[in-house]
Amino acid sequence: MAKKTTTDKIMDIAKTVTEAAEPYIEMAKEKSGPVIEKAKEKSSPVIEEMLEKAEPVLSEVKKRTDPATKAVKKQSAKAADAVKAVESNLLEASSKKNTKTEFFVQYKDYEIRAEDIAAKIREDYIAEGNKASDIKELQVYLKPEENAAYYVINHKDTGKLTY
Repeated sequence: MAKKTTTDKIMDIAKTVTEAAEPYIEMAKEKSGPVIEKAKEKSSPVIEEMLEKAEPVLSEVKKRTDPATKAVKKQSAKAADAVKAVESNLLEASSKKNTKTEFFVQYKDYEIRAEDIAAKIREDYIAEGNKASDIKELQVYLKPEENAAYYVINHKDTGKLTY
């Protein structure tokens, strides 16, 4: 036979105590039943009186708070609609941002990526002593027959890049 562990011993003691306490628990339930019933009988009129007295106050509170409640519900609905719209816009923007797009220009036997052209224009602009952070807008006009890209930076600085 296996040796009993401490846990097994504790479980045995708990079982013994529970079995010994059961008759006392039953006796307490039997004796407390009438006391509980008397308490219910005596407290019932008091509870009903309190509810009757509270009813006009609750009605007045409801009447006074009803416009605010309606306004909150209306604003909550507007806020929920705004959240849905923002969520939709964020999801769309995220999907656009996470989509990798490469744009190639092919002319005769020559091929170049549009991003490479933009990068070279930025490098030229910076080489002229400007800061990369100064570039807010970049417009590129590609002329493949001239192997050139004309550009306008921030609607004022212009240039030509040959590739």
